[in-house]
Amino acid sequence: MSLARRMDDHPEDRPEEHPEDRIDEALRGAFLQAMSRAATTVSVVTTDGPAGRAGVTVSAMSSVSADTPQPTLLVCVHEASPASRAIRENGVFCVNLLRDDRHAVSDVFAGRIKTPDGDKFSCTGWRALKTGAPVAEDRLVAFDCRLTAEHQVGTHHVFFGAVQAIDQAADGRPLLYADRAYGTPTRLEQEAGGVTHTRLRRFNTRDTYPEQQLDNDLCQTVAARGTTLYLRGQVGQDLETGRSVALGDAAGQAEQAMANVTQLLAEAGSDLSHICKIVVYITDPRYREAVYRVIGRWLKGVYPVSTGLVVQALARPEWLVEVDVTAVIPEAGDAAAAS
Repeated sequence: MSLARRMDDHPEDRPEEHPEDRIDEALRGAFLQAMSRAATTVSVVTTDGPAGRAGVTVSAMSSVSADTPQPTLLVCVHEASPASRAIRENGVFCVNLLRDDRHAVSDVFAGRIKTPDGDKFSCTGWRALKTGAPVAEDRLVAFDCRLTAEHQVGTHHVFFGAVQAIDQAADGRPLLYADRAYGTPTRLEQEAGGVTHTRLRRFNTRDTYPEQQLDNDLCQTVAARGTTLYLRGQVGQDLETGRSVALGDAAGQAEQAMANVTQLLAEAGSDLSHICKIVVYITDPRYREAVYRVIGRWLKGVYPVSTGLVVQALARPEWLVEVDVTAVIPEAGDAAAAS
């Protein structure tokens, strides 16, 4: 009879198992699904030194403290990534926070896209700051770090870095990752009246048309919340009597048109702050500055999308300007918050 024995022949010889040491697969799956809903920035963590150059895409990056001798951050890198070993051996790393138009760089360092020469670093240009770790030329922000501590949790190494230098782009937005897809942040501005409409790429006509005496707050895009209102084009005509006003006076007709718009919006349960788009029609380009000055005063701080057109004529020969408005009625919750 063989003298060899199996571990399970004698239960007392088996290592003691603790319930808390076993992975709860159901909980793990729920955790991964829930964490996919958390929006995170996307960074490429790079390193260079005795162990060579390496890099990997990460979404687990966080500030730890600004109140240390040098600001401290952390990144989490999978143990199977070559960058994990290289960071430990090189003792330095750089967190390259990517711009929202650089998701291809993220895909390269995540291994989803291969470069023609097989070198991940050929997908963009690089330079170095203090530690020698590669800094992407088209990064939004770069945090150049010296490795101060490392701790393994499960399959990931948590690297703590003391920030040696910071390099920031003049402008741009961060690349985000949520719901297993890339995204870009949208600023939610609190508008007059307490309702949030997102107005993107705001500008003022005094900057775009410096040669004209205009002061109109406009934007390129409005993402509106609420029920859409389409107003009939308003002209220099009294709403109650139907009588044309300000004959021969484009600015006066614009005043009447905007007064009409204000009244119609109020009757529908809205106001000027919920205007999303205006289209201004004039019959002579010489009326433009006078008309736009009036409209700019009525819509100061609103920032609608605006289009201006010069037309041969309007419905009546005495009408010189027409204002077409698209607005919204705020949602019930927003209206309550505004009251």
